[in-house]
Amino acid sequence: MDAKYPSARGHFFSAVRTLATSSESIQTRLIEANDSILAVTLDEFESDIELKIKFARILDLLAVDRDDIEVAAIENAAHMSDVDAVKLAELICEFFYELV
Repeated sequence: MDAKYPSARGHFFSAVRTLATSSESIQTRLIEANDSILAVTLDEFESDIELKIKFARILDLLAVDRDDIEVAAIENAAHMSDVDAVKLAELICEFFYELV
């Protein structure tokens, strides 16, 4: 049986690994996880509207400004409170769990 969303699952696994294994601040870990998360597109979840909405929420929290999402994601994560950063990290981990 083929697994659904293998590319997204791989990218989110990398992001979760970064969040879990670094000794840096939670904001720095989110910044480091950005590359993996931003490699995933909304189009990958076209057949599952619930996952698409959950992923869109992560993107919105990661980078509100859509002009240059990578720069915005880094700036947003760098200035998040610890509480907000932990909430976003939890959403990322929960999303990965749904992909497995």
